[in-house]
Amino acid sequence: MIQRIQTLFLALAAIALIAMAFYPVINITEFTTVQSDSLETDYYSLTVTGFADPSNDSAPQMNSLTFVPMAILALMMLVFIVYAISRYKQRLHQLKLVKICIFLNIILVAGIFLNYPKLFTDSQIRMEIGSGAYFTLISLVLLVVANRYILKDEKLVRSADRLR
Repeated sequence: MIQRIQTLFLALAAIALIAMAFYPVINITEFTTVQSDSLETDYYSLTVTGFADPSNDSAPQMNSLTFVPMAILALMMLVFIVYAISRYKQRLHQLKLVKICIFLNIILVAGIFLNYPKLFTDSQIRMEIGSGAYFTLISLVLLVVANRYILKDEKLVRSADRLR
C-alpha cells in the first residue's frame, strides 16, 4: 500500500534532493594579494542548478559545466525515487530501484565531499562545503532506512506465504 512507512522515507528523500537545489553545495571565495595583504575579492557558490554569484561583474574561475554531473545524478535519483514510490505493490522491483538510488547517492556524496574541494589547488581560492551538500547525506540515510523497511515487508509477506 502507498501508506507504508518506506513510502514516507522515500518521499522525504525526494524532498531532501529537491531542497538541495535551493541551497549552495559549495561556497567559493577568491582572494587577491595586493602588497602582501590578502583581500577578499569575490564570493560565489556552486549549486545543483549552476553558479550563484551576488555580483554580476565577476565570473568564476571554474568551468561553467562543473555542476552538470551533480545535476544529472540528483535528477536521476529523483526520477528513480518517484518511480519507486509508484511501485509500492512490487516490493522486489522497488527494492532494486532503491538500491540503485543508494548507489547513485553514494557517488554523489563522494563527488561533493571528495572531488569538488580538490578542483582548486590555487592558494588564492578557498572552498567550503555548503549547507546543500548535507541534504545528500540526509537523502542517503533515508534511502537506507527505506531499503530496510522494504526488506522487512518482503520477509513478512514471504513468511505469511509459507505453507505450514
